[in-house]
Amino acid sequence: MLRARRAWTFAAVVVVLTVFGQVLGRSRADRPAPPPASKDAFTSAASCQELLRKGERLARPPGRARFASWNLRWFPDGEPREGAAKTDLAWLACALGWLDVDVLAVQEMKQTPGADRALLQLLAELNRLSGGRYVARLDDCGSRVPQHVGLIWNEARVSAEGLETVAALNPREGACQDQLRPGLAARVRSVGGLDLTVVSAHFKSKTDARAFGLREKSFAAVPGALAALTARARDTDVLLLGDLNTMGCRSCSPTVSATQEQDLVRQRLTAASLSLLPADSAGTELFGGRSTLLDHAVVAASMRELPAAARVHVAGSCAAAGSKRAAPAEARRALSDHCPIVLDLIDRDLD
Repeated sequence: MLRARRAWTFAAVVVVLTVFGQVLGRSRADRPAPPPASKDAFTSAASCQELLRKGERLARPPGRARFASWNLRWFPDGEPREGAAKTDLAWLACALGWLDVDVLAVQEMKQTPGADRALLQLLAELNRLSGGRYVARLDDCGSRVPQHVGLIWNEARVSAEGLETVAALNPREGACQDQLRPGLAARVRSVGGLDLTVVSAHFKSKTDARAFGLREKSFAAVPGALAALTARARDTDVLLLGDLNTMGCRSCSPTVSATQEQDLVRQRLTAASLSLLPADSAGTELFGGRSTLLDHAVVAASMRELPAAARVHVAGSCAAAGSKRAAPAEARRALSDHCPIVLDLIDRDLD
């Protein structure tokens, strides 16, 4: 009798466990699958197009004008060699449409006939996707330099006038000397009333002592160059955007880290009533598995249209470089090794 009871108890436990397992299995099977990994405009060209079809854009607070900067890496070839055509123009136009920028400072633009055609093609596709009226202007150095700075803006939202090359930002004698770059400035007015001077800049790259010294000269020239621009505009509001290449100096003694160079620049600009804005990501350029903060925004410290505690937003694969969901290698190949930075300003004239 005792053996029978034990057998019955064991059988009952087996039945209960079996039923429980079936129910648990069904409940797991009936659960919805976890949502797919989130995508953004820089995951792939297809995901970018999908976002635009859904009407999605990078979130913008109401009452803001949007400014951005992007080094487009030897646009449109992706390298110094002519005709490589590595830049994916359709994806780039889509990414710009998703960023929803009003004014974009660009760097590393070629100015060959083929590059000019590619830029027109990019703008046409961007206008088709966004419904905007984007136009572009590059510096006037022509064939004297291999890379150019420029501005792209949406005439449906902003006007730009008084465009001029800023020779002082080239650390050599002239605006287009020694294959280094000037700045390009414009007086910009947004539909909401914000008006300011915007400058696109690109300082010397590399971490050797010579390059570091040339960058120092460019940074030393920034306060005077911006003061001259704002004096002519009779308005102190100014925004400088670009690839300032704050990568430090490895051959200097003592060496200077990228962070130390950024701190030195910040101190110098603060003394001139300018602010080097912080970023919400550790880097804007991906190289060798590392991300370095090279691209920056500099503003007049007195500019009231700058929101409190403003930070530059780093978009693209740099922002997601530590995520398993990211596919930064594809974006680096087809778009740029740099990531765009975005800054939203209050779209009113608060002077």
